[in-house]
Amino acid sequence: MLIALPSGLIVSGVAAWAARLVNALSARGRACGLILHAPVPGHQGLAMRIDPRVRRFDLSSLPPLEDAAGGLEPYLPHYRAAVDSMLHACSPVVLSPNLLGDCYGLAAALSREFGDRLRIVGWLHNDIPYEYHVQKHYEPLISRFVPVSRRLEEGIRAALPERAADITRIPYGVEVPASLPSRAPAAGRPLRLLYAGRMDHAQKRVLAVVAMSDALSSKGISHELAMVGDGPAAPDVDRAIRGHSAIIRLSAKSPDQVLGLLASADIAVLASRHEGLSIAVIEAMCRGCVPVITQTASGAAELIENGTSGVLVEVPAGEPTDAQVGEALADGVVRASAALPTMSAAAHAAARDRYSINAHADAVVRLLDSLATSPARSWPAERPCEFAGPGGGSVPPDGAAQLSRLLDSLRNRRIVLHGTGRHTLELRAVIEGHLARSGGAGIVAFTDDDPAQQGASLWGAPILAPDRAAETHCTDAVISSWINQDAIWARRSVYEQQGLRVHRIYEA
Repeated sequence: MLIALPSGLIVSGVAAWAARLVNALSARGRACGLILHAPVPGHQGLAMRIDPRVRRFDLSSLPPLEDAAGGLEPYLPHYRAAVDSMLHACSPVVLSPNLLGDCYGLAAALSREFGDRLRIVGWLHNDIPYEYHVQKHYEPLISRFVPVSRRLEEGIRAALPERAADITRIPYGVEVPASLPSRAPAAGRPLRLLYAGRMDHAQKRVLAVVAMSDALSSKGISHELAMVGDGPAAPDVDRAIRGHSAIIRLSAKSPDQVLGLLASADIAVLASRHEGLSIAVIEAMCRGCVPVITQTASGAAELIENGTSGVLVEVPAGEPTDAQVGEALADGVVRASAALPTMSAAAHAAARDRYSINAHADAVVRLLDSLATSPARSWPAERPCEFAGPGGGSVPPDGAAQLSRLLDSLRNRRIVLHGTGRHTLELRAVIEGHLARSGGAGIVAFTDDDPAQQGASLWGAPILAPDRAAETHCTDAVISSWINQDAIWARRSVYEQQGLRVHRIYEA
């Protein structure tokens, strides 16, 4: 098996999954390899031992794959060499691209060269529109789809009902100790709380974890909160916790170090907007650290039984504030603290019974054996391999024409364009023709949910946070996304509350 990691071996759930899986498969005598791209800047490397029998194909000298914008040529020889190398040990080679459309694009190009000697597996890790869109786009190529949770399985079955026979759910697996670590009784000391993960607000909602600590303090709950990790929101977290005696932030730790922290913590907290099947929560459970996590539509309810092996926290609908989410998490912590010993034992038992690395590896071995006798699939010759770029998966074939028609209909209005990602970049020719001129009408600014983009500019126009759109005196907002249009539309109230009219490019 050959697993491609477009962000390399960084501290992340997917990288930890890949490392554990190739180690377990190697121990079973299976040939394994890792294709490792350049790490994403600002992310800590994953300090996890890799079995020396695992072949490593290092692409870190090349630019990050997410910046390739469909330019696959620099990476293709390295992928070809990796498959050639693996063919000396096994045939066919099963290749698992992950996370990024262009990673699948490289697999598509290889399928035309290697034919029956290659099988492609689509692993689904995240319950987000992009994940389903990539799988649908490359459906002709993929021999088997592997969702890691029931929610992801339901999503891919709904997206590709004609491929139902080729969908196999395989939950993640971790090393589960035979017994619980010993903890000092919680009575008479502060509760020990732990958040371990990426410092990210868009998905992980880390500032709500800080708000949780404030809410606990207001309730008179003595506690200590350690927030462990790095990421784009780290500076925001550091500012928010300045002066907080109950909170510390630690830089990213190795998996073994995190497991040590979990073994002494009472409760693991997670405020995510969405997850697939959170490895961080599984790791907490296997150490008897009781999860208190936000209820999401994805894998949360599958992981724990509410009130027995953890607490699922309901948050207000729509876009609740960090304070509202923090208050709900604090209530969940109070519930968990009333039954820590029994919940701890139940969490450990659930992890042992359902999420062991041995059970996971056994399921993957069965998958690999079935793929060896299944027919190969190849990417159609008439379709471009790349996901980004013209004709790829970020913009539909008539996207430029549809955007042009919409902007023409708003010609005398002042417009803010939501989104500065691949969809917008690929439609530059249309957008530049509608940037505001001396008369003031047209596109006057861009907005983006990503704090890292805010404050910069694109083609001479500023990039703002969505809640600052009215500062430009604009009258209309246009959603510049195909894949995420529905999700952005669902939270359009951020513009409507400022008096803007919101427009889709594509029909619902």
